[in-house]
Amino acid sequence: MSDSQETISAHDEVPLVPRNTRYGYSSKSTYAQVSAVLIQSWLFIDLGLQMTMPTLVLGALHRNPDAAPLDLDDDQASWFGSIPDLSLPLASLSSGLFQDTFGRKGSMMLVTIPLFSGWLLLYSARSITTLYAVAVIWGLVGGLCEAPLMCYMGEIGEPHLRGTLSSISTLATLTGSFMMYTLGYFFDWRTAALVCSAFPAITFVIVTQMPESPSWLIARNRLDDAKKALCWLRGWVEPHEVEEEFQDIVNYTRISTGVGTILDDSDQSIEGNSLGKKDGYLKTQYKQMTDKKILRPLRLIFALFSICGVASVAGNRPYLIGELTELGVPINPKLVLIGALVCFTLGAMGNVIFLRRFGKRNIALVSHFLGALCIFGIGAYCSYAKVFTPEPQLRWLPVILWFTLQFLAGLSIILLPWQLVSEVFPLTGRGLASGIAGAWAHLSSSILVKSYLYTESLISLSGIMYLYGCGTVVGLIYLYFYLPETEGKSLEQIETYFTDQHDRKEKFSIGRPSSFSHASP
Repeated sequence: MSDSQETISAHDEVPLVPRNTRYGYSSKSTYAQVSAVLIQSWLFIDLGLQMTMPTLVLGALHRNPDAAPLDLDDDQASWFGSIPDLSLPLASLSSGLFQDTFGRKGSMMLVTIPLFSGWLLLYSARSITTLYAVAVIWGLVGGLCEAPLMCYMGEIGEPHLRGTLSSISTLATLTGSFMMYTLGYFFDWRTAALVCSAFPAITFVIVTQMPESPSWLIARNRLDDAKKALCWLRGWVEPHEVEEEFQDIVNYTRISTGVGTILDDSDQSIEGNSLGKKDGYLKTQYKQMTDKKILRPLRLIFALFSICGVASVAGNRPYLIGELTELGVPINPKLVLIGALVCFTLGAMGNVIFLRRFGKRNIALVSHFLGALCIFGIGAYCSYAKVFTPEPQLRWLPVILWFTLQFLAGLSIILLPWQLVSEVFPLTGRGLASGIAGAWAHLSSSILVKSYLYTESLISLSGIMYLYGCGTVVGLIYLYFYLPETEGKSLEQIETYFTDQHDRKEKFSIGRPSSFSHASP
């Protein structure tokens, strides 16, 4: 047995992971981590294609008698638009076991199979029931892969790069959405579905080239494999060059899971059984999820997904083509979709540029404040349009406000909760907690989507905008008092923010890592 395979004794002293430290790697380390995320991003492209397809399908089939037998009334359209988010929580809750069994990388590869089947099924759809079946598949795929994707990014990245890596993945999702809107502008939705079926196959092949998460491998007691993966992720270096960080990760794993809970491949723990089968999988997961170290960050993530769903007006996403037509915008609504996505992408690029300078917290506060103004502005325009006939130039106002809101959504509003999912949970229970967080994200989104048309019929389009605007203001107040700053902080340091013993000033300030070179052996 090699030195790295030695059993970790429960009696060893556990040193803390250094806070705000930066290892002395060359620029190749950054290139390697970006390369891993770019490979992973093919799956984000798949998700971006999948997320935006309902908008095109509903734009073609909702209240369209010529589309019979696929003509969808309001109730059927609301179900098709919300089913992916309704079915996703079931998969999210099981994603913890899924990724614990197959790993982060293995989970990403396996979900491409049902994703490929879903595209082919949509292409051949001849009934509304088939459309519902496709929506269910989309939800299940999203639920199974979101947690592994978020966990992987959080586990492979150095503290000063995690925010940037998360933003790159968001840009990949936007790329998929942009491709879908472009396909929808030039082709019908069936042809677009057929083209999209090629992406899961490409993704499966490409993901085979990325390493597994070192943290997941360490938790399985596969220490040699973990060190090899870390060498890949730090610039394809020699094992002795990552030794210091490797030991820090091992120590962090011990701190997070409890001393002596490194698992072997048969799920049996060494020097203890806190993650093994002593209590059974379900009982162990229950104990982890009811621990304050999980419940407190989970409460924050639940609030953030709810706030960000309202602030981004997520409820109208599937119905946007119809909404824009009703407002009488002066250009093709499909071009507005493309323009809005370009604005979102520019916002996400701004997040990459400004994140390390201003931090997630400051960007989020500004974005939500300006977002509330945009939503109130759209509501005011709708109120005006009900009484007066807007001048041709004034018809551009809701388009400009929507573009601005999408820029802010990309800058922070939509990105924020997903960035934090990859950072705030301890290693023990991270997979399941991330799955639960993803489940809540889509459950809250499905509620907004399903209720949108009914609410609009009761209080009108202007009323629902005022309602969303007020919700954004309430969310802004919550963020001001409770949102911690995680930029530049180590995962161990972030964990302390959800305990009673933490530095409040440090909690709300941007981390400034000190750089040092680790010693050669």
